[in-house]
Amino acid sequence: MKRLYMIIVTSILLCNYALGQKTIKMEKEGGLYKISCKVNGAPMKMYFDTGASTVSISKATALYLLENDLIGPQDYRGKTKSTTADGAISDKMVINLRDIEIAGLHLRDVLATVSYSLNAPLLLGQTAIQRLGKISLQGNILTIHTNASGQNQNKQDRAELDKKLRNLRDTIEDRK
Repeated sequence: MKRLYMIIVTSILLCNYALGQKTIKMEKEGGLYKISCKVNGAPMKMYFDTGASTVSISKATALYLLENDLIGPQDYRGKTKSTTADGAISDKMVINLRDIEIAGLHLRDVLATVSYSLNAPLLLGQTAIQRLGKISLQGNILTIHTNASGQNQNKQDRAELDKKLRNLRDTIEDRK
């Protein structure tokens, strides 16, 4: 029976690999799901937040990345205002995260906002999620559908991301 179970599990894993899928089990925390990733090489857990426009990190996380030479002045992209789910508007710094690695997939040059709050949650928002390509969610299971080479199907270039961030900033400024 144990051997049959191992054969079935192995078959499922091989089929997933052959079909170009990455399956990730996320951790449930208070009704939300966290995903393990690496930001510029530093291991982190971020909330997988499809409702967040951008990747967002706390001031404490930004300081950690800065102190460990994982970000620097060259990664600074300016300031913006953002709206939280409760409608509050806050000032945020915008930085470039050179690499976010999720299950072996690398998202290069992802724009992120830095909350001035030391304890703000780390959010994996749309500036990263959209670049994963086609995804599916079932409970705490995230499936990323990739092409045969293991690369993301929906790569977006830097200019397109900058345009989206400018549009977001303009929308927020128009609401003032």
